[in-house]
Amino acid sequence: MCFYILSQSKKEALEERFRAQAVEIDAYEPEGKVSGFSLPTVPVITTEFPQHIQFMRWGLIPVWARADKADELARMTLNARSETLFEKPSFKGSIMYHRCLVLVDGFYEWRHEGKKKVPYFIRLQAEQPLALGGLYALWTHPTTHQTYQTCSIITTPANPLMTYIHNTKERMPFILPPEHERRWIARDLPRAEIEALMQPLPEELMRAEVMEG
Repeated sequence: MCFYILSQSKKEALEERFRAQAVEIDAYEPEGKVSGFSLPTVPVITTEFPQHIQFMRWGLIPVWARADKADELARMTLNARSETLFEKPSFKGSIMYHRCLVLVDGFYEWRHEGKKKVPYFIRLQAEQPLALGGLYALWTHPTTHQTYQTCSIITTPANPLMTYIHNTKERMPFILPPEHERRWIARDLPRAEIEALMQPLPEELMRAEVMEG
C-alpha cells in the first residue's frame, strides 16, 4: 500500500514540473517524510481545475460520512484499490468525475525479511516530482458547515520491483507516466479508458534505495 510519502518540492518546482499554478499557498509547506495517518495536506491537480495546484487533506471522506466517524473513515481511505473503485461505496462516487494527481517526490515501503523490516525509498529514475493517480471528494460538516477537500491515492498490483520490496501485500501506488498525467484528469474519460490507465508503472522507470538507520 502507500501510507508514507516524501513531500519536499517547493511550489515553484511543482508549478514548473506540472505546468500549473499553485493556489492557497498558505495551506502548504513541504514537510519531508509524511505519514498519511496524520491526515496531512498534500498538493493535487484535479479534473475540475486542471490549471491549478490545490491542497487537499489526504484521507477521503465520502459525502455520506457521519461527523463522528469522519476522521476514522479518512484513515481507512488513504488508499483505494484500482480493482474495486467502481463498486466501493467510498469511491464509486468519485472515480468518474473527481480524479486527481497527487504530487509527491517519492514514497516509502518496507520489505519483510523474517522478523526484520527493511525500509526503502522509491522515486522516479528521472529524479523529479511524480504524479500519483488519486480520487477526491468534498465533505461538509453537518454542524459547522465547514467544507473539507479530501483525497485518496489509488493502488495497483505491484510490478516486479515493488513485488520484491512490498513482499507481504504486493501492491504499489498508481504512478502515472508523464505522458498520461493530463489524460487521467480529463473530464470526458470513459470507464474503459480509466481502467486501462490504471496499470503498474514499468520498473525500469523507478529507482529504489534502502534507507539507512
